[in-house]
Amino acid sequence: MTTTRFRQGDVPIDPRANNHGAWNSPIYLGAFRDKTTVFQNGVPVYGWGNPYSAQSFTPDVSSVAWLRTWDELHTRSKRRTTEFTQPGDRPFYNTGGPFLSIRIESGLPAMGVSGSGTYYSTGGDHRYEGGFMPPPNSWWGNDWASVPGAYTSQSNALLPDVASYYDRAWRMAKPKLEMASLYVFLKEFEDIVPQLQTSSELLGRRFAGEYKYFSGNVGSRAINISRSAQTDKKFMYPKFAANQFINQEFGWAPFLGDLKSFYTTYLDASEIIKKITDENGKWVRKSVLVSKDDVDSVLLEHTEPFNSTSYSIPCFPVGFPSYFFTNPPSWSITEKTSLSIHASGKFRFYRPEFDITLPDYTSAWNQVMRYVKIYGLEVSPYHIWQATPWTWLADWVTNIGSYIQRMSDTLEDQVAAAYFYITAHKRIERTFTVKLPFATGLKTLSWVRSFSSKQRVSADSPYGFRVSWDSLSPERLAILGALGITRHGPERGRV
Repeated sequence: MTTTRFRQGDVPIDPRANNHGAWNSPIYLGAFRDKTTVFQNGVPVYGWGNPYSAQSFTPDVSSVAWLRTWDELHTRSKRRTTEFTQPGDRPFYNTGGPFLSIRIESGLPAMGVSGSGTYYSTGGDHRYEGGFMPPPNSWWGNDWASVPGAYTSQSNALLPDVASYYDRAWRMAKPKLEMASLYVFLKEFEDIVPQLQTSSELLGRRFAGEYKYFSGNVGSRAINISRSAQTDKKFMYPKFAANQFINQEFGWAPFLGDLKSFYTTYLDASEIIKKITDENGKWVRKSVLVSKDDVDSVLLEHTEPFNSTSYSIPCFPVGFPSYFFTNPPSWSITEKTSLSIHASGKFRFYRPEFDITLPDYTSAWNQVMRYVKIYGLEVSPYHIWQATPWTWLADWVTNIGSYIQRMSDTLEDQVAAAYFYITAHKRIERTFTVKLPFATGLKTLSWVRSFSSKQRVSADSPYGFRVSWDSLSPERLAILGALGITRHGPERGRV
Protein backbone atom coordinates (compact mmCIF):
# COMPACT_ATOMS: atom_id res chain seq x y z
CA MET A 1 0.00 0.00 0.00
CA THR A 2 1.29 3.44 -0.95
CA THR A 3 1.03 6.39 1.43
CA THR A 4 1.78 9.97 0.41
CA ARG A 5 4.04 11.76 2.84
CA PHE A 6 4.81 15.46 3.32
CA ARG A 7 7.67 16.79 5.40
CA GLN A 8 8.83 20.31 6.09
CA GLY A 9 11.61 21.93 8.01
CA ASP A 10 12.91 25.45 8.55
CA VAL A 11 16.40 26.48 9.53
CA PRO A 12 15.91 29.41 11.93
CA ILE A 13 18.42 32.09 12.74
CA ASP A 14 20.71 31.33 15.67
CA PRO A 15 18.80 32.28 18.87
CA ARG A 16 21.88 34.12 20.12
CA ALA A 17 21.59 36.59 17.25
CA ASN A 18 18.50 38.29 18.64
CA ASN A 19 18.79 37.34 22.29
CA HIS A 20 16.34 34.44 21.98
CA GLY A 21 13.73 36.81 20.67
CA ALA A 22 10.58 35.94 18.81
CA TRP A 23 10.07 35.82 15.05
CA ASN A 24 11.41 38.94 13.27
CA SER A 25 13.00 40.33 16.45
CA PRO A 26 15.59 43.12 15.96
CA ILE A 27 19.21 42.10 15.45
CA TYR A 28 21.97 44.38 16.68
CA LEU A 29 24.47 45.55 14.04
CA GLY A 30 26.84 48.02 15.69
CA ALA A 31 27.46 51.64 16.73
CA PHE A 32 29.76 54.60 16.05
CA ARG A 33 32.45 56.20 18.22
CA ASP A 34 34.33 59.48 17.99
CA LYS A 35 37.94 60.10 18.93
CA THR A 36 38.34 62.03 22.20
CA THR A 37 41.16 63.99 23.85
CA VAL A 38 41.61 64.23 27.63
CA PHE A 39 44.42 66.19 29.33
CA GLN A 40 46.08 64.57 32.30
CA ASN A 41 48.66 66.79 34.04
CA GLY A 42 48.76 68.88 30.89
CA VAL A 43 49.46 65.91 28.68
CA PRO A 44 46.84 65.00 26.03
CA VAL A 45 45.54 61.45 26.26
CA TYR A 46 43.62 60.15 23.24
CA GLY A 47 40.73 57.71 23.47
CA TRP A 48 37.35 56.87 22.07
CA GLY A 49 34.08 58.14 23.40
CA ASN A 50 30.95 56.24 24.24
CA PRO A 51 29.06 54.40 21.46
CA TYR A 52 26.28 56.37 19.83
CA SER A 53 23.76 55.92 17.00
CA ALA A 54 23.41 52.21 17.69
CA GLN A 55 21.99 50.36 14.67
CA SER A 56 19.83 47.26 14.43
CA PHE A 57 17.58 45.76 11.80
CA THR A 58 14.56 43.50 11.67
CA PRO A 59 14.90 40.84 8.96
CA ASP A 60 12.01 40.34 6.57
CA VAL A 61 12.11 36.67 7.52
CA SER A 62 13.97 34.98 10.34
CA SER A 63 14.66 31.72 8.48
CA VAL A 64 18.00 30.88 6.97
CA ALA A 65 16.38 28.18 4.80
CA TRP A 66 13.09 26.41 4.06
CA LEU A 67 12.78 22.73 3.13
CA ARG A 68 9.69 20.97 1.75
CA THR A 69 9.53 17.32 0.64
CA TRP A 70 6.77 15.24 -0.92
CA ASP A 71 7.28 11.50 -1.43
CA GLU A 72 5.65 8.12 -0.94
CA LEU A 73 5.88 5.39 1.64
CA HIS A 74 5.74 1.85 0.29
CA THR A 75 5.18 -1.46 1.98
CA ARG A 76 8.39 -3.24 2.75
CA SER A 77 9.44 -5.98 0.39
CA LYS A 78 8.25 -9.37 1.63
CA ARG A 79 11.39 -11.08 0.43
CA ARG A 80 14.92 -10.68 1.60
CA THR A 81 17.35 -9.96 -1.16
CA THR A 82 21.04 -9.40 -1.66
CA GLU A 83 20.68 -7.93 -5.15
CA PHE A 84 21.36 -4.37 -3.99
CA THR A 85 22.32 -4.89 -0.34
CA GLN A 86 25.09 -6.33 1.77
CA PRO A 87 24.62 -9.51 3.82
CA GLY A 88 22.75 -8.75 7.02
CA ASP A 89 21.12 -5.56 5.73
CA ARG A 90 17.41 -5.03 6.31
CA PRO A 91 15.10 -5.73 3.34
CA PHE A 92 14.89 -2.74 1.05
CA TYR A 93 11.92 -1.03 -0.57
CA ASN A 94 11.92 -2.35 -4.12
CA THR A 95 9.47 0.18 -5.53
CA GLY A 96 9.83 3.91 -6.05
CA GLY A 97 7.46 6.72 -6.81
CA PRO A 98 7.09 10.46 -7.27
CA PHE A 99 9.46 12.60 -5.25
CA LEU A 100 9.83 16.35 -4.90
CA SER A 101 12.14 18.29 -2.61
CA ILE A 102 12.36 22.08 -2.53
CA ARG A 103 14.98 24.03 -0.61
CA ILE A 104 15.15 27.82 -0.45
CA GLU A 105 18.01 29.70 1.14
CA SER A 106 17.21 33.28 2.11
CA GLY A 107 20.79 34.58 2.28
CA LEU A 108 20.37 35.50 5.94
CA PRO A 109 23.54 34.56 7.88
CA ALA A 110 23.07 32.23 10.82
CA MET A 111 24.00 35.05 13.21
CA GLY A 112 22.19 37.67 11.13
CA VAL A 113 25.24 39.92 10.59
CA SER A 114 27.96 39.97 7.92
CA GLY A 115 31.37 41.61 7.83
CA SER A 116 31.71 42.44 11.52
CA GLY A 117 34.77 44.57 12.31
CA THR A 118 36.05 48.08 13.02
CA TYR A 119 36.01 50.63 10.20
CA TYR A 120 37.67 54.07 10.39
CA SER A 121 36.86 57.33 8.67
CA THR A 122 39.31 58.88 6.20
CA GLY A 123 40.48 61.35 8.87
CA GLY A 124 40.85 58.61 11.50
CA ASP A 125 38.74 60.44 14.09
CA HIS A 126 35.55 58.37 13.66
CA ARG A 127 34.98 54.67 13.57
CA TYR A 128 32.18 52.17 13.18
CA GLU A 129 32.21 49.02 15.30
CA GLY A 130 29.88 46.39 13.94
CA GLY A 131 28.68 44.62 10.82
CA PHE A 132 26.15 44.79 8.03
CA MET A 133 22.75 43.32 7.36
CA PRO A 134 21.70 41.30 4.28
CA PRO A 135 19.77 43.37 1.73
CA PRO A 136 16.01 43.48 2.43
CA ASN A 137 13.62 41.68 0.08
CA SER A 138 12.79 44.84 -1.85
CA TRP A 139 16.41 45.16 -3.03
CA TRP A 140 16.63 41.70 -4.61
CA GLY A 141 14.35 42.39 -7.57
CA ASN A 142 10.67 42.19 -8.41
CA ASP A 143 10.46 38.44 -9.00
CA TRP A 144 10.93 35.26 -6.97
CA ALA A 145 13.87 36.63 -4.95
CA SER A 146 11.72 39.40 -3.45
CA VAL A 147 9.38 36.81 -1.85
CA PRO A 148 11.37 33.54 -1.75
CA GLY A 149 9.13 31.92 0.85
CA ALA A 150 6.21 32.01 -1.57
CA TYR A 151 7.87 29.37 -3.79
CA THR A 152 7.71 26.45 -1.40
CA SER A 153 4.52 24.92 -2.83
CA GLN A 154 4.31 21.68 -4.76
CA SER A 155 3.32 23.47 -7.98
CA ASN A 156 5.20 26.75 -7.85
CA ALA A 157 6.27 28.57 -11.00
CA LEU A 158 9.99 27.86 -10.56
CA LEU A 159 9.67 24.10 -10.93
CA PRO A 160 10.77 22.85 -14.37
CA ASP A 161 8.27 21.50 -16.88
CA VAL A 162 9.34 17.87 -16.71
CA ALA A 163 6.52 16.79 -19.04
CA SER A 164 8.26 18.43 -21.99
CA TYR A 165 11.09 15.85 -21.61
CA TYR A 166 8.93 12.71 -21.45
CA ASP A 167 9.32 11.55 -25.04
CA ARG A 168 12.95 12.59 -25.44
CA ALA A 169 13.91 10.79 -22.23
CA TRP A 170 12.23 7.55 -23.33
CA ARG A 171 13.92 7.66 -26.75
CA MET A 172 17.33 8.25 -25.22
CA ALA A 173 17.08 5.70 -22.41
CA LYS A 174 15.40 2.72 -24.06
CA PRO A 175 17.56 -0.02 -25.64
CA LYS A 176 18.55 0.93 -29.16
CA LEU A 177 18.44 -1.78 -31.80
CA GLU A 178 18.47 0.38 -34.91
CA MET A 179 21.71 2.25 -35.55
CA ALA A 180 20.68 3.68 -38.94
CA SER A 181 17.46 4.52 -40.81
CA LEU A 182 17.98 2.96 -44.22
CA TYR A 183 14.28 2.52 -45.05
CA VAL A 184 13.47 6.17 -44.36
CA PHE A 185 16.62 7.25 -46.18
CA LEU A 186 15.64 5.36 -49.34
CA LYS A 187 12.09 6.70 -49.24
CA GLU A 188 13.35 10.28 -48.94
CA PHE A 189 16.20 9.95 -51.44
CA GLU A 190 14.07 11.57 -54.13
CA ASP A 191 14.16 14.79 -52.11
CA ILE A 192 17.88 15.27 -52.79
CA VAL A 193 17.28 17.08 -56.09
CA PRO A 194 14.90 19.70 -54.58
CA GLN A 195 17.38 20.17 -51.71
CA LEU A 196 20.15 20.90 -54.20
CA GLN A 197 17.92 23.35 -56.07
CA THR A 198 17.07 25.25 -52.88
CA SER A 199 20.73 25.38 -51.81
CA SER A 200 21.80 26.53 -55.29
CA GLU A 201 19.34 29.37 -55.08
CA LEU A 202 20.87 30.43 -51.76
CA LEU A 203 24.41 30.32 -53.20
CA GLY A 204 23.28 32.38 -56.17
CA ARG A 205 21.77 35.02 -53.93
CA ARG A 206 24.88 35.05 -51.79
CA PHE A 207 27.03 35.56 -54.88
CA ALA A 208 24.85 38.42 -56.01
CA GLY A 209 25.03 39.93 -52.56
CA GLU A 210 28.83 39.77 -52.32
CA TYR A 211 29.46 41.09 -55.82
CA LYS A 212 27.20 44.03 -56.34
CA TYR A 213 29.07 44.99 -59.48
CA PHE A 214 31.41 42.81 -61.52
CA SER A 215 33.02 43.75 -64.73
CA GLY A 216 35.84 41.81 -66.31
CA ASN A 217 36.91 39.08 -68.62
CA VAL A 218 36.31 35.39 -68.16
CA GLY A 219 38.46 33.73 -70.75
CA SER A 220 37.79 35.57 -73.98
CA ARG A 221 34.37 36.85 -72.94
CA ALA A 222 33.62 40.22 -71.36
CA ILE A 223 31.07 39.95 -68.50
CA ASN A 224 29.18 42.70 -66.65
CA ILE A 225 27.04 41.80 -63.64
CA SER A 226 25.08 44.24 -61.52
CA ARG A 227 22.78 43.54 -58.61
CA SER A 228 19.48 45.36 -58.54
CA ALA A 229 17.63 46.67 -55.52
CA GLN A 230 14.92 44.13 -56.29
CA THR A 231 17.45 41.33 -55.77
CA ASP A 232 18.27 42.74 -52.32
CA LYS A 233 14.61 42.69 -51.35
CA LYS A 234 14.02 39.13 -52.51
CA PHE A 235 17.03 37.95 -50.52
CA MET A 236 15.33 39.19 -47.35
CA TYR A 237 11.87 37.75 -48.06
CA PRO A 238 10.58 35.76 -45.01
CA LYS A 239 9.43 32.99 -47.35
CA PHE A 240 12.93 32.64 -48.81
CA ALA A 241 14.54 32.53 -45.34
CA ALA A 242 11.96 29.98 -44.14
CA ASN A 243 12.63 27.73 -47.13
CA GLN A 244 16.34 27.77 -46.42
CA PHE A 245 15.77 26.97 -42.73
CA ILE A 246 13.51 24.01 -43.56
CA ASN A 247 15.98 22.81 -46.19
CA GLN A 248 18.80 22.86 -43.63
CA GLU A 249 17.01 21.48 -40.57
CA PHE A 250 14.84 18.85 -42.26
CA GLY A 251 16.83 18.21 -45.42
CA TRP A 252 20.59 18.40 -45.29
CA ALA A 253 21.03 17.84 -41.54
CA PRO A 254 19.12 14.50 -41.50
CA PHE A 255 20.70 13.45 -44.82
CA LEU A 256 24.25 13.97 -43.60
CA GLY A 257 23.36 12.42 -40.25
CA ASP A 258 22.09 9.30 -42.04
CA LEU A 259 25.29 9.01 -44.04
CA LYS A 260 27.32 9.20 -40.84
CA SER A 261 25.16 6.58 -39.10
CA PHE A 262 25.53 4.19 -42.09
CA TYR A 263 29.30 4.54 -41.98
CA THR A 264 29.64 4.01 -38.22
CA THR A 265 27.21 1.06 -38.32
CA TYR A 266 29.25 -0.52 -41.11
CA LEU A 267 32.42 -0.18 -39.05
CA ASP A 268 30.91 -1.49 -35.81
CA ALA A 269 28.33 -3.97 -37.13
CA SER A 270 29.88 -7.03 -35.47
CA GLU A 271 30.13 -5.35 -32.06
CA ILE A 272 26.59 -3.99 -32.34
CA ILE A 273 25.13 -7.40 -33.13
CA LYS A 274 27.08 -9.00 -30.28
CA LYS A 275 25.87 -6.37 -27.80
CA ILE A 276 22.21 -6.74 -28.83
CA THR A 277 22.54 -10.53 -28.67
CA ASP A 278 23.99 -10.34 -25.15
CA GLU A 279 21.16 -8.07 -23.94
CA ASN A 280 18.33 -9.79 -25.83
CA GLY A 281 15.67 -11.09 -23.45
CA LYS A 282 17.50 -9.78 -20.40
CA TRP A 283 16.85 -6.87 -18.08
CA VAL A 284 19.13 -3.95 -18.88
CA ARG A 285 19.53 -0.84 -16.73
CA LYS A 286 19.93 2.44 -18.56
CA SER A 287 20.75 5.87 -17.17
CA VAL A 288 21.21 8.86 -19.48
CA LEU A 289 21.67 12.60 -19.29
CA VAL A 290 18.71 14.01 -21.22
CA SER A 291 19.48 17.71 -20.96
CA LYS A 292 21.81 20.07 -19.14
CA ASP A 293 21.64 23.85 -19.28
CA ASP A 294 23.46 26.62 -17.40
CA VAL A 295 22.69 30.32 -17.79
CA ASP A 296 24.60 33.19 -16.17
CA SER A 297 23.28 36.74 -16.22
CA VAL A 298 23.97 40.12 -14.67
CA LEU A 299 20.76 41.67 -13.38
CA LEU A 300 22.11 44.89 -11.91
CA GLU A 301 25.30 46.91 -11.69
CA HIS A 302 25.06 50.15 -9.73
CA THR A 303 27.45 52.78 -8.36
CA GLU A 304 26.14 55.48 -6.10
CA PRO A 305 26.59 59.09 -7.27
CA PHE A 306 28.96 61.17 -5.17
CA ASN A 307 27.45 62.45 -1.96
CA SER A 308 29.26 64.59 0.59
CA THR A 309 26.97 63.60 3.47
CA SER A 310 25.97 59.93 3.45
CA TYR A 311 25.23 56.99 1.18
CA SER A 312 22.13 54.84 1.18
CA ILE A 313 23.47 51.30 0.84
CA PRO A 314 21.40 48.08 0.81
CA CYS A 315 23.26 46.52 3.74
CA PHE A 316 22.69 49.29 6.31
CA PRO A 317 19.36 50.49 7.74
CA VAL A 318 20.26 54.21 7.57
CA GLY A 319 22.59 56.37 5.53
CA PHE A 320 26.26 55.53 6.11
CA PRO A 321 28.48 58.64 6.56
CA SER A 322 30.34 59.42 3.36
CA TYR A 323 33.56 60.38 5.18
CA PHE A 324 34.21 56.68 5.78
CA PHE A 325 34.66 56.03 2.05
CA THR A 326 37.34 56.98 -0.42
CA ASN A 327 34.91 56.43 -3.34
CA PRO A 328 31.15 55.94 -3.66
CA PRO A 329 29.91 52.43 -2.76
CA SER A 330 28.64 50.08 -5.49
CA TRP A 331 26.70 46.84 -5.73
CA SER A 332 25.65 44.25 -8.27
CA ILE A 333 23.19 41.36 -8.62
CA THR A 334 24.04 38.28 -10.68
CA GLU A 335 22.05 35.12 -11.25
CA LYS A 336 22.97 31.61 -12.32
CA THR A 337 20.34 29.09 -13.37
CA SER A 338 21.19 25.43 -13.88
CA LEU A 339 18.90 22.59 -14.93
CA SER A 340 19.83 18.96 -15.49
CA ILE A 341 17.43 16.23 -16.57
CA HIS A 342 18.32 12.55 -16.16
CA ALA A 343 16.37 9.43 -17.07
CA SER A 344 16.77 5.95 -15.60
CA GLY A 345 15.02 2.70 -16.34
CA LYS A 346 15.21 -1.07 -16.35
CA PHE A 347 14.30 -2.34 -19.81
CA ARG A 348 13.80 -5.62 -21.56
CA PHE A 349 13.40 -6.36 -25.26
CA TYR A 350 13.19 -9.53 -27.30
CA ARG A 351 13.95 -10.20 -30.96
CA PRO A 352 14.05 -13.88 -32.04
CA GLU A 353 16.79 -13.31 -34.64
CA PHE A 354 19.09 -12.18 -31.78
CA ASP A 355 18.23 -15.16 -29.54
CA ILE A 356 21.45 -17.17 -29.43
CA THR A 357 19.68 -20.04 -27.65
CA LEU A 358 17.61 -20.86 -30.72
CA PRO A 359 19.03 -23.55 -33.01
CA ASP A 360 18.68 -21.41 -36.15
CA TYR A 361 20.56 -18.41 -34.71
CA THR A 362 23.42 -18.92 -37.18
CA SER A 363 21.15 -19.46 -40.18
CA ALA A 364 21.60 -17.24 -43.21
CA TRP A 365 18.08 -15.87 -42.83
CA ASN A 366 18.62 -14.73 -39.25
CA GLN A 367 21.96 -13.24 -40.15
CA VAL A 368 20.28 -11.16 -42.86
CA MET A 369 17.46 -10.16 -40.48
CA ARG A 370 19.96 -8.97 -37.89
CA TYR A 371 21.54 -6.65 -40.43
CA VAL A 372 18.11 -5.54 -41.60
CA LYS A 373 17.33 -4.57 -38.02
CA ILE A 374 20.48 -2.65 -37.13
CA TYR A 375 20.47 -0.79 -40.47
CA GLY A 376 16.79 0.15 -40.02
CA LEU A 377 15.58 -1.46 -43.25
CA GLU A 378 12.54 -3.27 -41.86
CA VAL A 379 9.13 -1.64 -42.30
CA SER A 380 7.32 -0.55 -39.13
CA PRO A 381 4.51 1.93 -38.43
CA TYR A 382 7.08 4.42 -37.17
CA HIS A 383 9.18 4.12 -40.34
CA ILE A 384 6.10 4.75 -42.46
CA TRP A 385 5.29 7.77 -40.32
CA GLN A 386 8.81 9.15 -40.73
CA ALA A 387 8.75 8.67 -44.50
CA THR A 388 5.35 10.32 -44.93
CA PRO A 389 5.69 13.93 -46.17
CA TRP A 390 5.19 16.74 -43.65
CA THR A 391 4.98 14.48 -40.60
CA TRP A 392 7.98 16.38 -39.22
CA LEU A 393 5.69 19.40 -38.92
CA ALA A 394 3.13 17.37 -36.95
CA ASP A 395 5.91 16.16 -34.62
CA TRP A 396 6.85 19.77 -33.92
CA VAL A 397 3.46 20.58 -32.41
CA THR A 398 2.24 17.15 -31.22
CA ASN A 399 3.64 13.91 -29.81
CA ILE A 400 2.04 11.66 -32.44
CA GLY A 401 5.40 10.49 -33.74
CA SER A 402 6.58 9.56 -30.26
CA TYR A 403 3.39 7.60 -29.62
CA ILE A 404 3.80 5.67 -32.87
CA GLN A 405 7.43 4.97 -32.03
CA ARG A 406 6.53 3.57 -28.60
CA MET A 407 3.84 1.41 -30.21
CA SER A 408 6.38 0.07 -32.71
CA ASP A 409 8.90 -0.59 -29.94
CA THR A 410 6.29 -2.54 -28.03
CA LEU A 411 4.95 -4.71 -30.82
CA GLU A 412 8.07 -5.17 -32.93
CA ASP A 413 10.79 -5.36 -30.28
CA GLN A 414 8.67 -6.07 -27.17
CA VAL A 415 10.37 -3.22 -25.31
CA ALA A 416 9.02 -2.59 -21.82
CA ALA A 417 10.36 -1.20 -18.57
CA ALA A 418 10.17 -2.67 -15.09
CA TYR A 419 10.57 0.94 -13.97
CA PHE A 420 11.29 4.22 -15.70
CA TYR A 421 11.54 7.70 -14.26
CA ILE A 422 12.88 11.16 -14.93
CA THR A 423 14.81 13.17 -12.36
CA ALA A 424 15.18 16.93 -12.63
CA HIS A 425 17.60 19.05 -10.63
CA LYS A 426 17.11 22.79 -10.85
CA ARG A 427 18.92 25.56 -9.02
CA ILE A 428 18.59 29.32 -9.25
CA GLU A 429 21.33 31.15 -7.40
CA ARG A 430 21.13 34.92 -7.07
CA THR A 431 24.16 36.69 -5.60
CA PHE A 432 24.01 40.20 -4.15
CA THR A 433 27.49 41.77 -3.88
CA VAL A 434 28.21 45.11 -2.18
CA LYS A 435 31.58 46.86 -2.43
CA LEU A 436 32.42 49.36 0.29
CA PRO A 437 35.67 51.31 -0.37
CA PHE A 438 36.56 52.13 3.25
CA ALA A 439 39.59 54.21 4.12
CA THR A 440 41.15 51.07 5.61
CA GLY A 441 40.60 49.09 2.40
CA LEU A 442 37.91 47.71 0.12
CA LYS A 443 35.29 45.60 1.91
CA THR A 444 33.33 43.21 -0.30
CA LEU A 445 30.20 41.57 1.08
CA SER A 446 28.15 38.89 -0.69
CA TRP A 447 24.83 37.19 0.06
CA VAL A 448 23.36 34.29 -1.88
CA ARG A 449 19.63 33.68 -2.18
CA SER A 450 18.77 30.42 -3.92
CA PHE A 451 15.99 28.09 -5.00
CA SER A 452 16.78 24.43 -5.60
CA SER A 453 14.53 21.51 -6.38
CA LYS A 454 14.99 17.78 -6.88
CA GLN A 455 12.16 16.06 -8.65
CA ARG A 456 11.46 12.48 -9.69
CA VAL A 457 8.52 11.55 -11.93
CA SER A 458 7.66 7.91 -12.63
CA ALA A 459 6.30 6.66 -15.95
CA ASP A 460 2.57 6.02 -16.23
CA SER A 461 3.12 2.40 -17.30
CA PRO A 462 5.89 0.04 -18.46
CA TYR A 463 5.55 1.70 -21.88
CA GLY A 464 6.49 5.17 -20.73
CA PHE A 465 4.65 8.39 -20.10
CA ARG A 466 1.20 9.27 -21.46
CA VAL A 467 0.42 5.55 -21.80
CA SER A 468 -1.77 4.52 -18.88
CA TRP A 469 -2.45 0.99 -17.74
CA ASP A 470 -6.14 1.36 -18.60
CA SER A 471 -5.31 2.17 -22.22
CA LEU A 472 -3.09 -0.86 -22.84
CA SER A 473 -4.18 -3.21 -25.61
CA PRO A 474 -4.46 -6.99 -25.09
CA GLU A 475 -1.23 -7.44 -27.08
CA ARG A 476 0.67 -5.11 -24.78
CA LEU A 477 -0.77 -6.71 -21.65
CA ALA A 478 0.26 -10.11 -22.98
CA ILE A 479 3.83 -8.88 -23.47
CA LEU A 480 3.89 -7.58 -19.88
CA GLY A 481 2.58 -10.91 -18.65
CA ALA A 482 5.38 -12.71 -20.46
CA LEU A 483 7.89 -10.32 -18.87
CA GLY A 484 6.47 -10.86 -15.40
CA ILE A 485 5.26 -7.28 -14.90
CA THR A 486 1.91 -6.62 -13.25
CA ARG A 487 0.10 -3.43 -12.37
CA HIS A 488 1.33 -3.82 -8.80
CA GLY A 489 4.96 -4.17 -9.84
CA PRO A 490 7.29 -6.91 -11.06
CA GLU A 491 6.44 -10.45 -10.08
CA ARG A 492 8.75 -12.09 -7.61
CA GLY A 493 11.73 -13.68 -9.24
CA ARG A 494 10.92 -12.34 -12.72
CA VAL A 495 12.83 -9.04 -12.63
